[in-house]
Amino acid sequence: ERGFVKHDEIIRTIQDAQVYPVGKVMDGINSKAIERSLLKNPYISEVICYKTPGGNVNILVDQRIPIMRVMPEGGKSYYLDKTGRQLPTMHYSGNFFVATGSIDSTYAAEELVKLAQFVYANDFWNHQLEQVHIHPDKKADIYPRVGKQIIRFGRIEKVEKKLDNLKLFYDRVMPVVGWNKYRELNIAYTNQVIGKK
Repeated sequence: ERGFVKHDEIIRTIQDAQVYPVGKVMDGINSKAIERSLLKNPYISEVICYKTPGGNVNILVDQRIPIMRVMPEGGKSYYLDKTGRQLPTMHYSGNFFVATGSIDSTYAAEELVKLAQFVYANDFWNHQLEQVHIHPDKKADIYPRVGKQIIRFGRIEKVEKKLDNLKLFYDRVMPVVGWNKYRELNIAYTNQVIGKK
């Protein structure tokens, strides 16, 4: 999807591990050693290597897909994948939903990942939401790409319901009053959207 693991990197990794199969007899190729060498890459979740009767070596690689960039206060930035696993940052600039603020690894893996999963899986929210900031009390503010308002999300819970309410507000109210009428939208309570001018 986002191409974090490239074909050339796979080749280089197995060459560096001295398990590159090209030019070797089939009996001298160790499929398990190839798999082990590739699984050292944190961006690879699964590897299957097998030999065919026709004399080919096939390597199937599944990569971990980052869904959010986390930039905790006073800590080192990392990516979060859809399982909540931390991945190191790479020389890649993608259009990620970014999380900043008071975030520790447990909070990211257990709570923040819920918001990240929902946003990543939803085409509208994936394009609409740019950043979430987590305060020390674990309440969240979200910043959209369109509009200047801060979205007061509250705690990371009932994510789908809160964002469904906001989408309804976007569909019904914003076309009438304009995108910049409110400086703040509060969706912390699941049965309402409160706009502040």
